[in-house]
Amino acid sequence: MTRLNRPEVYGIVFVVALVVGAILVAGANPFEVARAAVQRALFTRAGFLEALLRTVPLTIMGLGIALSFRAGVFNIGMDGQLIAGSALAVALAPWLPGGAAGIALFLALGIAGGAAWGGIAGLIKARLGGNEIITTIMLTYVATQLLSWLVRGPMQEKMRIIPRSDPIDAALRLPVIVEGTRIHAGFLVAVLAVVATAFVVRRGRYGFKLDVVGQNASAAAYAGMNPAAIAGMVLAVSGGFAGLAGAVEISGVYGRLQEGFAPGFGISAIAVALVVRLNPWLVPVSALGFSLLYAGLGSVAQKALVPFPLITIIEGAVVFLFLAASVMPARVPAGAKSDG
Repeated sequence: MTRLNRPEVYGIVFVVALVVGAILVAGANPFEVARAAVQRALFTRAGFLEALLRTVPLTIMGLGIALSFRAGVFNIGMDGQLIAGSALAVALAPWLPGGAAGIALFLALGIAGGAAWGGIAGLIKARLGGNEIITTIMLTYVATQLLSWLVRGPMQEKMRIIPRSDPIDAALRLPVIVEGTRIHAGFLVAVLAVVATAFVVRRGRYGFKLDVVGQNASAAAYAGMNPAAIAGMVLAVSGGFAGLAGAVEISGVYGRLQEGFAPGFGISAIAVALVVRLNPWLVPVSALGFSLLYAGLGSVAQKALVPFPLITIIEGAVVFLFLAASVMPARVPAGAKSDG
């Protein structure tokens, strides 16, 4: 069992997350905060639909995180990969056909852009042994600044007033599947992604290789695998999931490229995947849970009962604790003898 999968790690993380939340709501009635959050998230139509909408990209990105973390590769830069995929898809959108074929190509471009951006970090890790945590974080900064330049420069709308792109053609928009809401066909894309990822993890040779490399890279190399190449490839695959999530958000929700269109999704996706122990089948459940928390606390924050960044801080604490646990030395059982 990998250190990330040790049951005691999950218990510690859960307790610390509760403590962090309790500290941040100090000065407010915690029962009132909880009541208001639950009321907004579960018992109002707007809150629940907002959570469902947010669940779609978090599920897709959480699947990418599950794959990379299973291989012991920590992709912390999915926000940058999401931006890269979205930017490429929007940039080439004017040349795409309409209808289902055009939408499929739009999403494929998102995958390609995200995979290319993640592949840069993968190449650095595979060829130069670079630390993927540092490279993915730094590439996210680059992608964020690139987005800012694009929507103020070559891709800015024709009126040159607001820093955003022109809208993509209506024929490239994902159709709404629940009348009277904003729930779009990206929901179905997320479902297909869950099924495909679960199949790869449980039945595919690639999923087996990820698990072996994540458990013991030396054993994987002894078995004839190339851990460096697998680690580099999984960063590209994980980035492809991020790019797909970005393209889905553009096509299903925003309809154009703009700054801040997917705030903090990368960190949220890491927390989503970690709390279900990287199980693809449970990723959408976790994504819905975090989305309900986000929707509920967002409403509470508007009433000034808690600080607005509460959910981001809790997510960050969860991610930090899991990453710390992953590098902690494994405890040697009492009475165990060394081979020497």
